[in-house]
Amino acid sequence: MTDRETALKGRIALGLMGLSAGIAAWLVIEVLPDRMADAPRFYLFLASLAAAFFTAALALTGPLSSARALVASFVLALPLSGLMTWASLRFGEVGEYLESGHPQVAFALLWFVPLPFVISRLGPSRRWSDYDILFNQSWMIVVRFAAAWLFVGLVWGVLFLSNALLELVGLDVIERLIERQEAPFLLSGLTLGVALAVVGELSDYVSPYLVLRLLRLVLPVVLVVVGVFLAALPFQGLSNLFGDFSAAAILMSIAIGAAGLVSVVLDSDESRRVQGGTMCWACRAMAVLLPALAILAGIAVRERVGQYGLSPDRVIAMAVGVVVLGYGLAYAGAVLAGQGWAERIRRANIGMAVFAMAIAAAFFTPVLNPQAMAANSQVARFASGQVGPEAMDLWSLAHEWGKPGQAAIARLATMRSHPEAEAMTRRLNALESADSRHTFEFQGAPDDAAMLKSDLARRLPVLPEGAVLPAGLLDSLRLWELQQISRACDYKTAAGYPGCVAMLADLSGARPGDEVLIMAHGATGGALVRAYFLDAGGQGYTMRSPDYIEGGDFHRDADNAIDALRSGAFAIRPMQLNALEVEGRRLFFGR
Repeated sequence: MTDRETALKGRIALGLMGLSAGIAAWLVIEVLPDRMADAPRFYLFLASLAAAFFTAALALTGPLSSARALVASFVLALPLSGLMTWASLRFGEVGEYLESGHPQVAFALLWFVPLPFVISRLGPSRRWSDYDILFNQSWMIVVRFAAAWLFVGLVWGVLFLSNALLELVGLDVIERLIERQEAPFLLSGLTLGVALAVVGELSDYVSPYLVLRLLRLVLPVVLVVVGVFLAALPFQGLSNLFGDFSAAAILMSIAIGAAGLVSVVLDSDESRRVQGGTMCWACRAMAVLLPALAILAGIAVRERVGQYGLSPDRVIAMAVGVVVLGYGLAYAGAVLAGQGWAERIRRANIGMAVFAMAIAAAFFTPVLNPQAMAANSQVARFASGQVGPEAMDLWSLAHEWGKPGQAAIARLATMRSHPEAEAMTRRLNALESADSRHTFEFQGAPDDAAMLKSDLARRLPVLPEGAVLPAGLLDSLRLWELQQISRACDYKTAAGYPGCVAMLADLSGARPGDEVLIMAHGATGGALVRAYFLDAGGQGYTMRSPDYIEGGDFHRDADNAIDALRSGAFAIRPMQLNALEVEGRRLFFGR
């Protein structure tokens, strides 16, 4: 068979496979949802099976023969779709399960990461751990799909332009074709398959090496940024890091990206990696610094868990942190062990990839059930007296954490001997009758404005020490504001302060006297930050929310901000427009 005949055969095979994938996508997205409304979990199984099977088959065909690719894709897709469906039993509705967002990420990881191992095991090498094949095929899959989808986009662009041209002479045949429900799926699938075949034919020209060479240039930049960050950390303090969930996510993302850059610089074997020079030393330094990023991220997550207990997101963050720390320790240990460090990192990449797949798979099993772990944590915090009913995120337990969350609600209802059992009963009754989170947050709150004003006048701490709330301020607050602040005052921060504070400060140089800042602990742990400005007539106060001039948004974390205000760790910075600086951030409330 000539090369031309072989290429034609490959294009036909992948074109038909892509067309089949398009048909499956059309059925799963447009046809089956209504017809299988009474069997949502079976529909989830079929959709997962189709997604995993066809995408894997398209990725494997080329590196493997069509027959081997189809068999291997089915063997991979069947247990993966089974795991996806099994985990959905944690929720009463499949929609609730998918809305959590976590299953899709683990599903994608368990689809992509095994593909290079399959190619290595079933290809000519016959060794599942051949790093040269694993490295090159991982990147080749990314490049092949990127190039193929680019071609699909170009085909649709040409199709739309062609339609516009024909419409100039009154012909709408293309428009009528693409308006058919199944047409976009079938055409995109067919085009994608053919494009993948062509990209495979040109593997000597369309390769990942250009991308890899460009990525190498990024490593020194990332190293400098990480080095400056770690050097500045002791001088700038940890207030913006520990306890901040977004800081943990940033640190983990940087660590994952840095580990990827180290692997890119080392390439697939010694003959291809950078030999000596600045880039080699940058690679070693980055590997040694990775554990520091992982440890700091882990501490940030731990502090957050200590403040608010576990949530599904925090359970997943902890698991990701373990994987990141594993990479960091493996990379640093490989470099510090001396000669042969590059090969040790390559071996570590194989082991850590298998470990990451095991962690991802565990999230579909009872071994790592984030909703159950989070629900048990929240119940334990209430049982031990660490948190009261007002500070618990009962809405998430009942409506977002599936059956484990609902079971936790039932357990809370049975704790009759708890000192705050009566208050918990009131909150649970309000939860049962509420139809939205907003309704729930205020349904159980007192609706006597006069009582709330009197209560806040007594309980709301005012800064500076000895200051009192201006006359008329509480009268200007709406009922829902009074309810929010009153509820926040029941909470205790990490430093033991009430979860509410008012501060008199000159926030507007254009107005005489002080304005009033009120910061309070929100229902889900974020900060409520507002300023109250005296009206022009001097008869009342108007609420204003801040604009952020510098630093990140601290609506996510009330505790540190309130504690900083109470301890005096803030400053009023003179600017053309005055702004409040607290916790490394600047807030502007207007003139």
